[in-house]
Amino acid sequence: MIFSDDDDAPLALDLAPDWTARFGPLAGRLELEIGCGHGGFALAFARAHADRALVAIEQRRAFARDVAAKAERRGHGNLVVIQGDGRILAPRLFRAGSLAAIHVHFPDPWWKRRHGRRRLVDDRMSSLLLGLLAPGGLLDFRTDVERYAREAVVRLEAAGFANECGPGAFAERPPDELPSTREKRYLETGQPVWRLRLRRPA
Repeated sequence: MIFSDDDDAPLALDLAPDWTARFGPLAGRLELEIGCGHGGFALAFARAHADRALVAIEQRRAFARDVAAKAERRGHGNLVVIQGDGRILAPRLFRAGSLAAIHVHFPDPWWKRRHGRRRLVDDRMSSLLLGLLAPGGLLDFRTDVERYAREAVVRLEAAGFANECGPGAFAERPPDELPSTREKRYLETGQPVWRLRLRRPA
């Protein structure tokens, strides 16, 4: 299933969707991935966690359609793919406190000043992510850019997130971590990945 936030596609929401109607009991363990890319994480998640539901948002239409088609072929009824801008769609799609986890993997750092508005982890988005999570909910953030990681941890902690590893600290790779398509390449080459595991305080 794929929706779009483009003018010619069927996503015009005044209220968040009824995810219980879509996922049934799985909606009680609803998670979000912002920027699913080629779908390495989203598809692996759907296969490994049949007891959870995942909504994956991807801005690039071709990537979103490809991931949605793969999910349909593989029978992953616990995965919905939505094409659009996660910064715009997330507050429209989910009620405050409704998400068990949010996954943000390798967002573009957008260093240039004129591109700052495109950056995912800014003060406004940090507060939004915190508000969408249920108490105790997890923000799983990964990047290959050290400077971005160090700026993100300061911003996210200032927004109210509690760092599982202690203030300003980065996480080791959990043994059961599902890598994204991009991360698989880094694991093969040994390129460092900066991980944050942050919680909305209970």
